[in-house]
Amino acid sequence: MSDIVPGDYHSMPTRPFISITRNLVNLPLSFIFPPLMILAALIALVMPKKLFRYFQVRGDEAEISSRLAAMQPYIVDEDIVLDVGAGSGNFSKRVASHFGVSVSGVDIIDYRDSDIEITFFDGKSLPFPDKSMDIAFAAFVLHHDKSHATLLREMKRVARRQVIIFEDAYFTPWQKMFVCFNDFYSNIIIGSIKALKSAGNIGIVKMPLPFTFRAIPDWIDICEAAGFSITDISVRHDKVRPMSKSTLVLKP
Repeated sequence: MSDIVPGDYHSMPTRPFISITRNLVNLPLSFIFPPLMILAALIALVMPKKLFRYFQVRGDEAEISSRLAAMQPYIVDEDIVLDVGAGSGNFSKRVASHFGVSVSGVDIIDYRDSDIEITFFDGKSLPFPDKSMDIAFAAFVLHHDKSHATLLREMKRVARRQVIIFEDAYFTPWQKMFVCFNDFYSNIIIGSIKALKSAGNIGIVKMPLPFTFRAIPDWIDICEAAGFSITDISVRHDKVRPMSKSTLVLKP
């Protein structure tokens, strides 16, 4: 795949990424889904642990499969890969097994749920030498950070070949509103229920939620300001919820 000249995406309308029809349909859905999701959380709260776990795994699988497919053209056997914001480590583990590569993870808080190697850092300086990784990726992490350019520059510093960014995208104010709600819902509400189910202790999950979501043109500006050229951008839309997820492939 050839590189795209920096700036080419700026002149593109939103139509290649989302249709007018979908934007209009997302308007009522952005208000209908939040109360339904709260109801689902109440049901999950009283749901047996095994059933709750079943729905969690089933829901995660489609998302994981989509991410792996997006990464497929860029990762080769025996690559050294860095997962920035590895969280539980479960996705890192899938990347390692799916591609046959070595994966290390970094995060600012201990959310480990697997035996993948995770190093804790200050959220600013990645604890790795220059060009020590073949690929670095961040899966829905940048919106948890206020200084996007700083972290992106660090990823550029440590990655030799490619940086892959997965991020929620929005195209209208109502979609942004729903994306922010979903971030709180998924991480705090469902995260707390998950912690209760696994540990048996009531407690609210602590996670930074600055809601620094960006529209795609803004992500392009930030990535280019960090010194990247844009190799590819793709967007996939949720079948039901008013959500869109973008994948940005960057060349250091």
